[in-house]
Amino acid sequence: MRIGIAGIVHETNTFAMERNDRMDCVSIQRGQDVITGAHPKNFIGGFLEGAARDDVELVPGVNIHFKHGGIIGKQVYEECRREIIDAFAAMGDLDGVYFGFHGAMVGETPYGDAEGEIVRAARDLLGADLPMVATYDFHSLMSKWENENCVPFPNNTNPHIDGYERGLEAADCLLQMLDGKLKPVTRRLFVPIIGPNIGQSTWSQIPEQEQQLLLFQLNEQRTALEKVPGVVNITILGGYGYSDAPDAGMSIVATTDGDAALAARMCAELGQALWDQRDVLMKVRPILSIDDGVQEAMVRDEKPVMLVDLGDDPGSACPADSPAVLEALIRLGAKDCALTIRDAEVVDAGLQAGVGATLSMQVGGKIDGRFYQPLQATGTIRSIDDGNYMILGPTHGGWGRDVNPDAFREANIGPRVVVRYGDKIDVIFSRNRTGKDRDFFKSAGIILEEKQILVVKSNQAHRASFDPVVASTIELSSPGVSTVDYASLPYKYLRRPMWPMDPDMTWSAGDDGAFDL
Repeated sequence: MRIGIAGIVHETNTFAMERNDRMDCVSIQRGQDVITGAHPKNFIGGFLEGAARDDVELVPGVNIHFKHGGIIGKQVYEECRREIIDAFAAMGDLDGVYFGFHGAMVGETPYGDAEGEIVRAARDLLGADLPMVATYDFHSLMSKWENENCVPFPNNTNPHIDGYERGLEAADCLLQMLDGKLKPVTRRLFVPIIGPNIGQSTWSQIPEQEQQLLLFQLNEQRTALEKVPGVVNITILGGYGYSDAPDAGMSIVATTDGDAALAARMCAELGQALWDQRDVLMKVRPILSIDDGVQEAMVRDEKPVMLVDLGDDPGSACPADSPAVLEALIRLGAKDCALTIRDAEVVDAGLQAGVGATLSMQVGGKIDGRFYQPLQATGTIRSIDDGNYMILGPTHGGWGRDVNPDAFREANIGPRVVVRYGDKIDVIFSRNRTGKDRDFFKSAGIILEEKQILVVKSNQAHRASFDPVVASTIELSSPGVSTVDYASLPYKYLRRPMWPMDPDMTWSAGDDGAFDL
């Protein structure tokens, strides 16, 4: 049996400035590099392990990633789709297909359902009956058509630590389909809730806190429902509020062995439970203003305190160049702090000046001027390094809660310059990427234990790495493209009404047409 493999991964913030309008924004692995380049503990790695059987030949096609977090331009999208379909066409006869998707990719009109259009093109080439499975992120925006034409296996966790397990599960399903033992049918229930991401946590390093999380509780219910005879998989999806698309809200996706009515009942039970308790999503963690959060962190006895810059999260396609928190730290007299800002001009100036030099220039705010402006600041260059370091985990993206040597990997984000401002406020400047794992900070010379305040640009992804080592966390209502104020974003395609943007709306899983969206 021959299984074709292809991947395309992008979480699109349609409001972000840095778009993918040229093919030099695209990174493509082809052929055997798709397999050799796969991390053993992510989605594709799990699938490869799960599908390793003597009678199975895995045929790699392409795996595509993008440089920027903004929308995929029409011509770029069409070229990437062509790459995938041409790869399938060159594979010869296939018995099945595996897609490694993210699920929140949005292309320029008319390609709002970007992954769904790729599945549709693959179906046109390979036939309506060829078994197809796919793995997805927790924040995916799968359309109804896509769900019913490609069996989905999304993350159950947020932060996402189960990519490997979902890859294994997708492989097992596909092999059972090929062996004639399983005929999956999938149904999706769209639940009109948008964010907030920090309210959609499914786990915590602190057991007492974890048990209070709504999605942890609903995941316990989901796990029990998956044991019902005939159920293959159920997932509670968080959706992605920064992708302006009709499927951007939350949803329940259920797959059964040939029983559409059972899949619909599973969706309705979980979907109604989610809707009935939706207010809890807004209460998981309080959000403070920047000044209030900094002042609170300064006086806490136990350290380090983590401040989360919610509005400038690079994981949500923000430029990660906001100096808003740095400005507050300096102005309010904070000390013993560490944070990171993307600013190529500061890196270049630091490389030229050298360690020990005084650097006086504008920092941050040079990519997207809609939310904040550059900060004029004077500091001393503390260190310079090449940006090569090891991610030892645990960290976001399918690595599990614990340190696992099998998941170690090298990272290279390019030259970094650490500049010290005020009273030991250390800022790690990089050209293109900022880090949200503790290894990024440690490898730049930051000793976490001696800092009172650590600042990370993130929503959820930092938690797998930092929750075990910080004393407490404070979320900040900071400016940027990943704002928690969804109503302030200029949506064109988002389905309305949508809670909590429309707080007085009513909805029920039993509404007519609920499964026809």
